[in-house]
Amino acid sequence: MNFSLLVHHQRLFSITCASLALSLSLSLGLGEAKPIKDISWLDIIGEGSVALLSLAWIFFLLVSRPPGRVTSALVLGLSCFLFSANLDLIDEVMSYHDAATVLSMVESIPSAIGMLIMSYALYQWHKEQLMLNKQLQKREQALRQHHQIDFVTALYSADYMRTQIDLALQHEHPPEFTVAMLDIDDFDVFNRKFGHEQGDMFLRELSDLILMNLSAADLACRYAGDRFILLFPDTDLITAQRVANQIKTAIANIAFKPSSSKESFYHRLSFAVEKAQPDDNTEALLKRVNSSLEVAKQATKEQSILDTQSRSTGYVDMPSKDGNAHG
Repeated sequence: MNFSLLVHHQRLFSITCASLALSLSLSLGLGEAKPIKDISWLDIIGEGSVALLSLAWIFFLLVSRPPGRVTSALVLGLSCFLFSANLDLIDEVMSYHDAATVLSMVESIPSAIGMLIMSYALYQWHKEQLMLNKQLQKREQALRQHHQIDFVTALYSADYMRTQIDLALQHEHPPEFTVAMLDIDDFDVFNRKFGHEQGDMFLRELSDLILMNLSAADLACRYAGDRFILLFPDTDLITAQRVANQIKTAIANIAFKPSSSKESFYHRLSFAVEKAQPDDNTEALLKRVNSSLEVAKQATKEQSILDTQSRSTGYVDMPSKDGNAHG
């Protein structure tokens, strides 16, 4: 209960008090007290409990709900019902002569009006709850998705990728799709030199670059550390390799400048691409592409050693007209 809400319900509180005051005024002004022997105490308990519960319901509404159309209708309907219930209660201790017919009409009509207003209010409350449930479902869905997003890169997590691959492979006729795995070469060296904060900044820039090269149907996830995984639905192996190579070229030509250094750094990327097979399962597919990536990284490492040796000896491979390198 929130008692501070009472401040915002002064008008409704006044209506409730007016209902009580009017029922007391009519009864006391038009009737006279019955002898004690004529009073039915059992009826007083029964009708008094109805009036007391109506008042209690109004109180709990005022301290539980914010101002609004539904709250106003509920309190107004209950106030009409309270008016009739209070007249019923006072009837047990008061007797009326000429005013009996008038009071009988006044007593029954507000009760019926109150029930109609309450019916309308409950219908509106039902619609309100349906709307709130939809909002909560959207919020819950967003929250579930939020837990599946990597904090650093804002890409989906590896678990989310596994779920999507599982769903794709569970079809009776699995659709054609390809998986690519990317790995930043020597990223650990960069992290040790400039710190994890600068490393995270670079990973965020890299994630944006990856997304720029993907279509709306493709999915990018952070697999682990400096390793990313891409899912290409309805994509053949050659097309996926071409996209992965575009990302590799883009990264190689983008300079990243750490805040603690005046020097800009260029990064190289290794990647591997595997097409899903009909008899695949998720772990087998990921293991296969991971193994292919390790082979690609080893080839990149060996090429890097050869390039270093060439520079140190002044020997550089020059491409011939047909594209092959000659010494």
